[in-house]
Amino acid sequence: MSRVEQGFLIAGIAGLVCCAVGISLDARPVLGAWLAAVIFALSLPLGALTILMVHGLTGGRWGEAIRQPLRILAATLPLALILLLPVLIRLDLIFPWAGADSAMLAEKVREKLVYLNVPFFLLRFVVCAAIWLALAWMMLSSTEEHLAKSGDGRKYALGLILHAFAISVFSIDWMLSLEPEFTSTVYALCEASAEVVGACATAVIVLAARRAVEILPGGEEDVALSEDLANMLLGFLLIWIYLVFMQWLVVWGGDLPDEIHWYVIRSGNGWQYLLYLLIALQVAASAGLLSRDLKRSHAGLIRLAGIALAGHFADMFWRVRPPLFSGGILSLWHDVAAWIGLGGLWLALFFFLLRRPDRIAWWKREAAHG
Repeated sequence: MSRVEQGFLIAGIAGLVCCAVGISLDARPVLGAWLAAVIFALSLPLGALTILMVHGLTGGRWGEAIRQPLRILAATLPLALILLLPVLIRLDLIFPWAGADSAMLAEKVREKLVYLNVPFFLLRFVVCAAIWLALAWMMLSSTEEHLAKSGDGRKYALGLILHAFAISVFSIDWMLSLEPEFTSTVYALCEASAEVVGACATAVIVLAARRAVEILPGGEEDVALSEDLANMLLGFLLIWIYLVFMQWLVVWGGDLPDEIHWYVIRSGNGWQYLLYLLIALQVAASAGLLSRDLKRSHAGLIRLAGIALAGHFADMFWRVRPPLFSGGILSLWHDVAAWIGLGGLWLALFFFLLRRPDRIAWWKREAAHG
């Protein structure tokens, strides 16, 4: 391992030690902070899988350019799934329906207990994890050219269907059921679009940090590759903005008490400032991605992708953390410990794979043995 990777690994271990100390004192706030961090870490490989499969169906130079960073993101999927295990062990501390006396739950929640019960929850998680691991193996073990020559391009279409199913189930189980009174038929789409924004922004940053994409040719004449990448990121971002806005409009316009309460929790006690920051970041990213000068600028592209990634982070934290947060600002030390611990482990793996991409090129070894 390089010194950078060793540094991240040491930081991750230190963060894990702090989390262990926190769990020994009070497990619930630490696990709440840990869940928010893990869902963000999981969103990046899931978004990468979506983009890889979409590009397999549509083609385009933009996807070929960021294919390697996306493959590296997808390769971190097993680690993110493993990091969910601490929460799986104590579901009762996180989800109000797990292990609770059904008589104490609201009638609307009791009606959902056929679906929201621990054995069925664990079974669904195993199914989702199996689907994602199978899709990751498919995307990492074969290049686009290899699949095309084998006539297996249909795998992308089937993979997207299974992926959409798994994201829908996971979003309902791990995010919506934190507040089981809340119901949203578009939440899974919001989550999927947010994952794509985060993965695309990360891949663009990694690629632009290593290559001068602003001087490479794009898909059309007089168009730079950086413009194509920025336009794709803008498209993904606008889809997310549209879905999130429509969810808010339907809930608020329909005057739905349980659904409005979901927004009320996230609009007070200091969370409104995170919401303002989230809106500011995504509006700034969207406006900047409309500027051709910024899209043709190396520094400009990296900054815009960084702003979009920061907005994705704020979005995930704002959606997941408030119902699990208790205490004042000093309680944020749980989040600091969780993000250092998880972030250190994830970044150590990511930079290791970035430096040694041959570690995920399984198809080459299989071809050599064949």
